[in-house]
Amino acid sequence: SGSDIPDELMDKYNIHIVPVRYNFGDKDYIDKVSLTSKEFYNELVTNPNHPQTSQPTPGDFKKQYEFLSSHYKSLISIHLPSALSGTMQSAQTASNKIKKSNISIIDSLSISGGMGLIVTYAAEAAHMGYSKNEINDLISKIIPKTNVYASVFDLSYSVKGGRIPKIVKTISDIIKFNPILSANDIGKMKISGGFFGKKHFAKKTANVLLKKLSSNKSYRIIISHCNCNNRANNLLTILKNAIKNIDFSYVIDCGSALGVHIGPGSLVIGIQEYIPIKPKK
Repeated sequence: SGSDIPDELMDKYNIHIVPVRYNFGDKDYIDKVSLTSKEFYNELVTNPNHPQTSQPTPGDFKKQYEFLSSHYKSLISIHLPSALSGTMQSAQTASNKIKKSNISIIDSLSISGGMGLIVTYAAEAAHMGYSKNEINDLISKIIPKTNVYASVFDLSYSVKGGRIPKIVKTISDIIKFNPILSANDIGKMKISGGFFGKKHFAKKTANVLLKKLSSNKSYRIIISHCNCNNRANNLLTILKNAIKNIDFSYVIDCGSALGVHIGPGSLVIGIQEYIPIKPKK
């Protein structure tokens, strides 16, 4: 559930999710199950305990793999970057325990909507009748063409989660700088731009992103928001007015796996250079 995928696409392509877990103090929750997005971000603001996230256990994956293996000949399991999370290791451990398993464990090198776009692309190919090996090849080609950007509204949550040093927030506050993070070639998040001041947050975010895009390419976009739906829709409107070749676009809630680290008001933008999958002959 470190990926953010619109319900419409999950239903259409029969995508299955293994949830991340998190806790506020001694109270445990299941990502995207226990609390609504609005309830989660309200708890994030009001609860004195900053939440801790935990990867699915090998048992969580094993249960899902065994269920799916009883219905399908092969599985493709796509994950958060191994550089950020131990999720892939849990998945591999579970896969090794299943007899006669035919499971591909893949590092998406992405998160949130970026990872969601990769998963959707793979599921679309499966829906069109591509084999597991063919889909694995398509995934390897689409990953480098998929980017994810996190426009962080308040660095307090990154500090609380131990993701950045407090001094970085202090300097950012002094100069009123809002960073935009992106995943590098091993999936770790790095600063790839930013802007000054919180006024016109969506427009300034769009200005940074548009410099990274090409007018002669086609894109798919998933924007996930941290309890700021209007801001996300404003951003999408600006992008759609500037980019004419958008295959599809969605605005959805950002799950807790990332939301816990970037906090309310932030936007996460998955952008994929779209390469149409050729229909099977």
